[in-house]
Amino acid sequence: MSIADLQSLDVLHLMMLRHLLTDRSVTRVAERLNLPQPSVSRVLKRLRIAFADPLLVRSGSGFVLTERGAAVKEAVADVLQRLDGVAAAKTTFAPAQATRVFSIACADCLAVAMVPRIIATVAAAGAGLRVRFRSIDPAFDVFEALKAGEIDLVIDNSPSPSETLRLAPLYHDDVVLMVRRGHPVVAAGRCTLEHYLTLQHLAPHPSSLRDAGPIDGELARGGYRRIIHATVPEFNLVPYVLAETNLVFTTGRRFAEYHARHLPIEVAPAPAFFPAMRFHQLWHDRNHFSPAIRWLRSIVMRSIREADIENADHSAKAFGRRISSI
Repeated sequence: MSIADLQSLDVLHLMMLRHLLTDRSVTRVAERLNLPQPSVSRVLKRLRIAFADPLLVRSGSGFVLTERGAAVKEAVADVLQRLDGVAAAKTTFAPAQATRVFSIACADCLAVAMVPRIIATVAAAGAGLRVRFRSIDPAFDVFEALKAGEIDLVIDNSPSPSETLRLAPLYHDDVVLMVRRGHPVVAAGRCTLEHYLTLQHLAPHPSSLRDAGPIDGELARGGYRRIIHATVPEFNLVPYVLAETNLVFTTGRRFAEYHARHLPIEVAPAPAFFPAMRFHQLWHDRNHFSPAIRWLRSIVMRSIREADIENADHSAKAFGRRISSI
């Protein structure tokens, strides 16, 4: 007997086999399953051929299992029990009892408070949970990694290139200019696109070979191109470069305002040419119904809501300070 001999069998056949080897009676199995007795007899004949063994043989007024029939009974019971366990598994995730490593790939330009919040929430939810973040760079194909199960989730502002990926919007972020404190562009108010193209620009190293990024991609679609005077390998270096230069960094408002609260950085409106950045989370069909990944996605959404509340609180306090200083 080989695997090929069993290929014609399905789960229903295995269930009938379990009943036949347990009840040792075609009649009782037919009654149990509400099937005609000839149908059960035909299945038993098929099973005997597939296993190259009679499985159960007559002994007096009843039947007894053959040696192979006894071994098959134990194996089939184990297989069906495992399948029953998977089918009956809870559709909820219990983080306090779980042991799991979550792997997330994300863009550098995320709202700065988001990643620490996700890590803190996962760590507090269960002692057996771990979370690993990695950046998106040209050497790492996040879409192949999702397909292979190497990462569970992607948080980014690039469009989904595949029908096998699921997408859920997270937030929209206004495009702004991030500059050193006292930079002339702040006093000038919202600059025109023509003025913007004459500025000295700082940009991140491309995170993907697939596209030019949201800013340069949008400019290219309009037939424009800016001159980039310097690039940095990661966003966290941006405020420190800006503080020492007259360079301008185009980014999302959340990232810029966070650093403006802690460093000598100011935020100016970008040209109206740029639409808001749209951030989302991506995951593969392979884990769409996973309770653990559904829980993780909910944690990401919660982190965004909490960050929004914190941003609103900071804005209100800053407004109060401005009013009190008048």
